[in-house]
Amino acid sequence: MRAEKPAFPPIEALPCANVQPKLRSACDGLGKMACSDCKLVSYCSKDCQKDHWKLHKRDCKSPIKSEDWLPSWVWEDRLPIFMRDETPEDAFYRRLTGEFDRGCALWGNVPAMDVINLGTNENDATKDLSIAFVASGDMRHVVKTINSLPSNFSGNLTILLNDVTTPIACRNLALLLILGTIPDEALAADVALHLWYSVFLPKEYRVQVGLAIAAALDKSCDDSTSVPVGRRSTVSWFYPPEADAYLVNLAPDAKVSKLSALDAQIEYRRVQGAHSRRDYRDRMYARLRPSHRVAVQEYRRSGIVLPFGAPNFHFDTPNVSLFSLNGRWLQDDSSDPLEGWDISAVIAAGKAHGARPEDIYGCLYFYLTEQLRTFAKRLRELSISFKLYSTEACGLACAIKSGRLTELDLPPIVRFDRIEVSNILDAQYVGMNAVLITWGPLLSDNPFATIVGYFMNWSLLEKDGDPKNCEEEIVDDCITRVVDRDEKANRLLASKPSGNPMTDIATVAQMLVTVMTVQALAAVYDNSTPFSTYLNKQGLSRILKKTKLRLKENHTIVSRRLRVPLQSPPDALPEFQDDDSWYNYTNLNKYTWVERFVEFSRE
Repeated sequence: MRAEKPAFPPIEALPCANVQPKLRSACDGLGKMACSDCKLVSYCSKDCQKDHWKLHKRDCKSPIKSEDWLPSWVWEDRLPIFMRDETPEDAFYRRLTGEFDRGCALWGNVPAMDVINLGTNENDATKDLSIAFVASGDMRHVVKTINSLPSNFSGNLTILLNDVTTPIACRNLALLLILGTIPDEALAADVALHLWYSVFLPKEYRVQVGLAIAAALDKSCDDSTSVPVGRRSTVSWFYPPEADAYLVNLAPDAKVSKLSALDAQIEYRRVQGAHSRRDYRDRMYARLRPSHRVAVQEYRRSGIVLPFGAPNFHFDTPNVSLFSLNGRWLQDDSSDPLEGWDISAVIAAGKAHGARPEDIYGCLYFYLTEQLRTFAKRLRELSISFKLYSTEACGLACAIKSGRLTELDLPPIVRFDRIEVSNILDAQYVGMNAVLITWGPLLSDNPFATIVGYFMNWSLLEKDGDPKNCEEEIVDDCITRVVDRDEKANRLLASKPSGNPMTDIATVAQMLVTVMTVQALAAVYDNSTPFSTYLNKQGLSRILKKTKLRLKENHTIVSRRLRVPLQSPPDALPEFQDDDSWYNYTNLNKYTWVERFVEFSRE
């Protein structure tokens, strides 16, 4: 099988939105004139705008875009299903067990971070560094870290990338092979972008993915050596036997999974459109501005990361990496690629290429394009040795220390300058004790060496960790502060009777305000004292004494909380410079704002 030239090359700038899907045609001009109403699409001329209006008006005049749009529970005069009487712990375990609440985290749920932060730490562009991502999830932290290195960096990098979830590990390998072996960096970035985030691919991209995987598998079988990804970088993988089926499924003419485009579409829409989940979807839409409701709805419908007005009719081949081998969607129904990246940087990249903030997934497309092209270029310029594993994180550390992985290029003497442990520090997962005891001895004696991780579910176990569970006085204060910041909440509370008997009920406005504010309460709440109490209850002092580590008072890698400066004190609150910033981070994104990041170093 030979790679074919794509019917539509990677997008360099915002295209004219005059696309005629039935004719499989699109204007080749640039989008310079935005629709004055929705700002989701742009055209090269008035003629193209007029020619496309018949199609565009379905989105531009969509009921969900109306300022008067209301959730279904309002019109049906009932309480939404999520206003049930359940404890935070019950809600957490429901999310672990519910059919549409659970799934693999293929895209992440905190923004990508640079775990080296060279300028604040070693500040030596010639230094060799060894980095371990021991529960990596997807590749976003790796991409952000490599791209953040200075342009004159000349040291050798060794990156251990491990995730126990087989589909995640296989996708990470596929992305590295694509970005490092497709000669055209722009094409490599576009193929990787859509394999990472789009439910469907152009058939030419599916072939490119298959050829990259097949070539690597052939070379690996031939001589068991590292596979080149760029002129100076290599990738080696040491996966369990069950990974073979996932990798072969990505190869050309794969027969492991016979997922058709129709079957993929049916399964994807079964999850995204489940009737039992409509209240949760409406809760999300209730927090959004009108054009963003349309943009999110379209992404959930198509599953393709592209500018809103770009042609997508050629995306007709299932991205099998997002489905199980038996054709089931792998993620939960609320997974959103926006959560893995900084929204301000995403919007800035979109603007630089002509996209408006309303076209948020168009902005994401241009941001990811920039990031992945830079990463592909760095693979070719830098000396990076990737070592990929798929096993339980603490078991991997024990295997390294015992010498069982010496033949797999991880001898007992190996040490790491950074160890990123994700949120397996959470007591509901591995826990701080096991993580630090197993990985602490593998931290290098580099004075800047750091274990980096975060807690996402700690507030479930600590009174007053989340303001929603605090005394009424604290809750009321947080609600007041959120309402003062939120433009839509203010508008709802100030709204006058409209003549519609449903929307004139005072409780409707109050309920919507509650729905909108509850997500952001923790963003205005100082949870530093409860968090410190939580750490002490988890035995922090005992663990630090046993491991000879210390909890860093001054962070040098990542901020203690989202949206606070790097070296802020523990009680610093997230910062939002204006109304748009507040909206983008607390409404357009779905962070919980109880996330707390920690750094450990040697004594």
